[in-house]
Amino acid sequence: MITDHERLEELLADACDRFADRPALTGGGRALTYAALAAEAARSCAALAAAGHRPAGPVVVRVGNDPADLAAQLAVWQARGVVVPVHRNSPDTVLSETAARTGARLVLDATQPAGEGIRPTETAPDRAPRELDARQALVAFTSGTTGRPKGVVLSHRALTTKLRAIQQVLPFRPGDQAVQVLQLNFTFGQWTSLLTLATGGTLHLLPRFDAPAVLARLAAGRADRIAVVPSMLRLVARELATPGSGPLLQEALRASGGPGTWITGGEPLPPGLGRRLRAALPDSGIADVYGLSETSTSDFVLTPDRYDAAAGTIGRPSPGVEFRIAAGDGPPLPAVPGTAGELCLRTPHLMTGYLDDPAATGAAVMGGWLRTGDLAVLRPDGMVELVGRRKQLISRGGIKIAPLEVERPYADHPGTAGCLAVGIPDPMLGERVHLVCVPAPGADPTEEELRAHGRLHLEPYQVPERVHFVPELPLGRTGKTDREAAARLAAARHGAEAPR
Repeated sequence: MITDHERLEELLADACDRFADRPALTGGGRALTYAALAAEAARSCAALAAAGHRPAGPVVVRVGNDPADLAAQLAVWQARGVVVPVHRNSPDTVLSETAARTGARLVLDATQPAGEGIRPTETAPDRAPRELDARQALVAFTSGTTGRPKGVVLSHRALTTKLRAIQQVLPFRPGDQAVQVLQLNFTFGQWTSLLTLATGGTLHLLPRFDAPAVLARLAAGRADRIAVVPSMLRLVARELATPGSGPLLQEALRASGGPGTWITGGEPLPPGLGRRLRAALPDSGIADVYGLSETSTSDFVLTPDRYDAAAGTIGRPSPGVEFRIAAGDGPPLPAVPGTAGELCLRTPHLMTGYLDDPAATGAAVMGGWLRTGDLAVLRPDGMVELVGRRKQLISRGGIKIAPLEVERPYADHPGTAGCLAVGIPDPMLGERVHLVCVPAPGADPTEEELRAHGRLHLEPYQVPERVHFVPELPLGRTGKTDREAAARLAAARHGAEAPR
């Protein structure tokens, strides 16, 4: 149960009162009870006031999956400030630019010794953007793979009501043990952390994702869930499939009973990857969530009990979320099964707006509907399936090709551990389809073998004309696969290699 508060600091303070002596956070060699979490937050809140913090003012919070980071966020909210999370390892130039864009006057790093954890920004801005006031909780920056990252401003009300909506379809329980590898500068990391704490669970923070270390932690003791992006699952699946050590890992994980659930989101989960994981760890469930920072995340949830039957879909909307599908640039219309178009959402958990960018906000939200940029289709069974991104469609000879449609059959190929389909400029056809592929452990597929596999499952115009083998798929700063980087890699390889 989540208490009926509409501010995050009230939600967390209530949890600290109810679960005072229970463990709340572990990581970095430390463990905090809920009472200790409240005490650390109170000290940082007092320090912010002493440093000149103003109510409604944004504060840059340096984060890196340390228990002190959650206490720092709680402190900022108790001081009626807006949290702007920046990874602790980000360059000073990133921190300075973030402070300037948000109007932040203070930087808080709660892992530093007392008296050193709060400092003024190098250049105090004249004003904060108009979107920021005491009702706002968080500024989350998008990954920025298509240009300058946008600052998504989320209110306390949007986040607290979304946490309650998620809880209705994906219940978190008091005493749950959650392993956290996602960072707090990623909204996926925010909601999974906050919901664990709001419901009296224990959050075990790991500083970074490393597949062998994560699997060792899961095998070492009880873990009811872990939140990951599919790129991480690919590396997990590779470890589990490694000859010799893989079967031993699977046995150890089954013995520990962990994790109970893999919560995956942030990018599409190929059904073949999910099936491989379920086959390796049949006692672990998969919850596949879809959502945007702009909508406080998790707009659709494919719950573990439905995953096996509906793998490859994003499930059904979470409570309060409506969806429609728009054809081309037309208005959102009620979805017709089998008709693909841009997924549009109407939700009470919508962002306040893009930071200092009313034009971008107006372009994204029209008539109360948010245009996600994702292409989707409603299946006859009521499930929604993503088929690509509007901006990532490959245009081959005037025919639009969704990359996910090309990638889907390769998820089941035993020789592949992951792949991305990209479009490469071509003077004759506009673009040609290329595939960037990671071979499965111990496998050595050939380019022609994978193209032949495509000919069995794809339309002729969808079959990749080139396959480029790489040891790992390129990742963006939040751990998602970086399709633009993959396209640049394929273009470079294509220029250097003679077509076959």
